[in-house]
Amino acid sequence: MVHESLIEIKDYEGFLRQVIIHGNGHEKAVFLISNDFDSPVELIVGNYSGRWRVENAISEAVKFFNLNALSSPILIKVHFDVVMTIIADTLYSMLAKNLRGFEDCDAPELYRHFVKGRGKIVAKNGILSVIYPKRAHNSISRAVPWHRIPFVINWLEDAKLHLIFS
Repeated sequence: MVHESLIEIKDYEGFLRQVIIHGNGHEKAVFLISNDFDSPVELIVGNYSGRWRVENAISEAVKFFNLNALSSPILIKVHFDVVMTIIADTLYSMLAKNLRGFEDCDAPELYRHFVKGRGKIVAKNGILSVIYPKRAHNSISRAVPWHRIPFVINWLEDAKLHLIFS
């Protein structure tokens, strides 16, 4: 249900378009204020819903990655936190695209099934072995095209990376 009206706001010259949306899955009605009088209401609501999806994705990423805890009143640091959150979320999305059956999962679920857990790292004779213990999702991890990642770690004296799924 949508209701439209013209409103005036203090310290603003002229009228604004107010769109009230109720019954869209939220407990309370949503109010949109716009100076666009020409576009149909469907287009305005559609544009805002796209923006809300982006804002919700950023909000979920900030909650999960918790980089917001690093923020300070310094504006640059806040921007850095947002950028790092988006990078982390993008990396999780890239991981999801390689995991059969988990392509549409969010970061917390990927973390629970594939990242969180124990493993063993053995460095011997220039070979860095990462040993993953038996887990229910190891068959999915084995199917990832690991050949696309570098198996020589140049910043670790050219150590060779070896992944072992138990």
